[in-house]
Amino acid sequence: MTTKSKLDRLRKDEFYLSGLPDTICIPALGDRQEEVTKPIETATLDDLAFAQLGLQAKSSALHSKMNALQRIYEMARQNGHLGSDNALDSIPDIKGDK
Repeated sequence: MTTKSKLDRLRKDEFYLSGLPDTICIPALGDRQEEVTKPIETATLDDLAFAQLGLQAKSSALHSKMNALQRIYEMARQNGHLGSDNALDSIPDIKGDK
């Protein structure tokens, strides 16, 4: 008979913890120049906090890219361009751009 680990039980029994990763990445901070990967089972509360900061930075960067792509798409569609048109060619020139 095998017993489930606490991590496995949390993932199964607590719906909102189903996405709990096996490892976390703690970004380079202060004097530490490299990212650290640590098993979630040995992570401290501070490790979780720093890992969240790293994920938030990645999430913000991804959100920024998504918003920029959406804005280009909307600008092009508002100017009557079709799906087969080049994305950057379909938005108006920026003032002062020659």
